[in-house]
Amino acid sequence: MAATIIAAPSRRSSNDALARPSLILRFALFGIALGCAATGLAIAQAYPVRPMVMIALVIGWCVFAGVRLSIALPAMLALLPIVGLAPRTGWLTFEEFDLLILATSAGGYAGLALQTHASKLRTTRVEPTLSIVSMALIALFLASTVVALERGIVGAGGFRFDWFQGYDDPLNSLRIFKSFAWVVLILPLALNELRKPGGFDRIGAGITIALGLGALAVLQERLAFTGLLDFSDDYRVTGSFWEMHVGGAALDGFLALTIPFAIRETLRHAHWSRFVLGACVLALAAYACLVTFSRGVYLAVPISLLLLVVLVFRQRLRLDRRLLWSVLAKGAVFAILVAACGFVVFRGGGYRAVIAAFAVLALAIPIDPVIRRTRPSMWLLAVIGAALLGAAGTVAAHVLPKGPYVVFTLVFFVCLAAVVVAERTRTSMAAMIALAAWLWLAIAACVVARWWGGSGALHDCIGVMVLLVVVAFIAAFLKRSIWPARRREQLATIGFAALVMGSVAIFSGGAYMGGRFSSSRGDLDGRISHWTEGIARIKGMDQWLLGKGLGRFPASSLYDSLDAALPGNYHLSRRDGESFLSLSGPRIKYLGFGEFFRVSQRVDILPNAKYKLTIEARTASPITFHVEICEKQLLYNAGCAIADPVLAPGLDTWKTLIVPLDTPLLVSKWYAPKPVFFAIAVGNAGSGVEIRNMRLIGPGGVEVLANGDFSDRMAHWFSSSDKYHLPWHIKNLALDLLFDQGIFGLVLFTLLVGGALIRTALGRARRHPDAPYVAAAIIGFTIVGAFDSLLDVPRVAFLFYFVTMLGLMLRNPRAVRIAPPTTSPQEVIDPAIDARRAANERSKRRKKAFGERVVRSP
Repeated sequence: MAATIIAAPSRRSSNDALARPSLILRFALFGIALGCAATGLAIAQAYPVRPMVMIALVIGWCVFAGVRLSIALPAMLALLPIVGLAPRTGWLTFEEFDLLILATSAGGYAGLALQTHASKLRTTRVEPTLSIVSMALIALFLASTVVALERGIVGAGGFRFDWFQGYDDPLNSLRIFKSFAWVVLILPLALNELRKPGGFDRIGAGITIALGLGALAVLQERLAFTGLLDFSDDYRVTGSFWEMHVGGAALDGFLALTIPFAIRETLRHAHWSRFVLGACVLALAAYACLVTFSRGVYLAVPISLLLLVVLVFRQRLRLDRRLLWSVLAKGAVFAILVAACGFVVFRGGGYRAVIAAFAVLALAIPIDPVIRRTRPSMWLLAVIGAALLGAAGTVAAHVLPKGPYVVFTLVFFVCLAAVVVAERTRTSMAAMIALAAWLWLAIAACVVARWWGGSGALHDCIGVMVLLVVVAFIAAFLKRSIWPARRREQLATIGFAALVMGSVAIFSGGAYMGGRFSSSRGDLDGRISHWTEGIARIKGMDQWLLGKGLGRFPASSLYDSLDAALPGNYHLSRRDGESFLSLSGPRIKYLGFGEFFRVSQRVDILPNAKYKLTIEARTASPITFHVEICEKQLLYNAGCAIADPVLAPGLDTWKTLIVPLDTPLLVSKWYAPKPVFFAIAVGNAGSGVEIRNMRLIGPGGVEVLANGDFSDRMAHWFSSSDKYHLPWHIKNLALDLLFDQGIFGLVLFTLLVGGALIRTALGRARRHPDAPYVAAAIIGFTIVGAFDSLLDVPRVAFLFYFVTMLGLMLRNPRAVRIAPPTTSPQEVIDPAIDARRAANERSKRRKKAFGERVVRSP
């Protein structure tokens, strides 16, 4: 069935490229739609939090996708980073994004089955399609994942169903399997949507919005826990990716994969609203990349952007290699100069001086065409005027509260207004005023540096400002401007300069980032040792060829590894008709409580209040609990109330512990609230405990914990390992595939992804206008995957496989002859539009005939 929908359109006629579904195909589509809807509703009815609301949402999205699939599909991609609520639900195997995909598929296939007319495509024969080779590779890789799914379930002791299984249970194989299975399910719908006019634009916009939402989550986390400009704290963001509760690089891979699409949204659209949207998303994404403190991101994003620049310029410059290398050389020189200026200004003046210097540089680009109309004598007058204004501004800066910042902000907007007026009036006097305002802004920047960093910062800033003024003076009298002429290219240059300056400031001033890079060699040695130890667990020829099974690495770490640093684990057990939590501690004694393996629940807590925790538990040996109520996003604690009660041994008797907890002064900003979690862990090395019930009673006797007796399995409970993550990830994309799917799976994956990359970068689709962005996304993701596992995060893996399919679909527009359009250039024509066009043509013929009769009449 899928092959029937995916196959390339026939050449029967220009208005019958996608034929009306046949009766048999309609029944098949209805069957798929009903299967997706039934599966989605079955998952929704078991949802741990308000299942009736989730059922209503699934039904509503099914209807929405059936009526407006062209909007629902991009919206599904846009919501990808924010529809994971595992810290609230306790689900690991299933998640909200599964429901979103199933609802979209149900509505989309039902809409195709109910289609009453043929979609009419203009036969340019360049609409996206999948070749026979691509479909064969997809089918083979799907077969490999199915085999690995079966081997993983068998390796976990056979299939058993539970909504709350963990990483060492059978359904963890299903959790990994879903990502590629969902792509295969959604692929026919995506292909049909991409053949419509603006299909790729809508998909690109959806991925761009996803990047924006993911970056906003990072911004909110930074505002809540560290502040925007604190780059020395040992805090690594996780954003909205709960999958990082046991480490991994979900956020890193997501950023590297989506940034090229945001660049496409910024550069490819003529409307200013789309440009502003893309520019804002890119600014947020750049900040998110910087604060990941991930060396993989710092390597992957520049390489992918460099590839993107090369591929885009190769298309536009028609393989003019000299011009291409000239552009790259100019960009490199510009980056080096900006980095040098940023370093010099930052070393004494800090972030405030860097921001001021960047503002002067940013206005130097749009002011260049204005001051090119000025004469040397006008430069002299502008310098004199700027000196007088600068002196007055310096006096005002020492009088007003925080005067340097106030004066600088005022001068910046005065300069910006002067540039706008000078561009519109195009007079020499307006140009001279704009130049004087810009020189005044350079003086104000030096005052900011002096205010923050003293005389040393002042001297550094003066040197940089003199350099900028000299460059502007020389550029004003050259025949050709050194800056781009078009506004978008100017803004892109300013954004690039901001990224370079920001990176230099973070690397120069962030003690944590400096420590990260200084330890790179040791970390690489440890990573190689981890890879070697992980691959050594593959035993026998069948495991080498077919793998140990999907998602079996965490279980092998727990049972087969000799790693002494294993943090702990948990299981939900049932005996004598009652459920209880089995919680184990680390294999060795840890140095700090940040390295415990925790079981936690998000709670609503009053600040400065007294709470009473009651624990019913039993153990074979004395246990020291670690109990805490902390402000926490996912991995790092802020304000905490901590207790370490001791439980006496006794396996036959449930003992009760009563622990008082006084909550600290929890402070949250309304725009960046801090989540609060209750967590419990075992502090003893090599010990375990069984917990039957926990109650946390607050002021007024209010019960805080939900499902404290575990009667609803692990609903509302969530686990995390804050510091040590190696037991859950092999930390390499290729080795992850080798471990799970063996040599066959690794080879098929390489052919599939490598084929998409080669096709869009060097092969048949390289001249497609969207090919460079797809190629850049793939290469960025795979570079991050060289240092971390990414396919064990279903949401991110789904998006990567989806982008790979885009690379396989694109075709070279110059590889076929395109017949000249006889009507509209649109690819898809609605029947109503077709009827109106026919009516207009008949009306024109009647008017023409009437005119001819009038001319012939005497």
